[in-house]
Amino acid sequence: MKTTSVNKGFNLNFDTRVTKGEKEVSKRRAAIFFRLKQGEFIAFADGKDRKVQFKLQNIKRELPKIINQYSESELTQNFERIYEEVKSIFSK
Repeated sequence: MKTTSVNKGFNLNFDTRVTKGEKEVSKRRAAIFFRLKQGEFIAFADGKDRKVQFKLQNIKRELPKIINQYSESELTQNFERIYEEVKSIFSK
């Protein structure tokens, strides 16, 4: 890939230099890859690559619904059961 670079002078030196060169394809692809925006991806198929962009979906934000409500005694019993199981594992 052909590239050009322009260097302009400042102060009393007004020289302008144009440098021409070539950049490897792999570096060009890496530069394109790291400049992708949110929702953009690179799809590779049959030796060809192309940029694919997905549209941002409208997400309905809300708090999750509480399905199960446990009493304090049920939580205590569950904690005691787990505690006893762990204790039996380490006592062996």
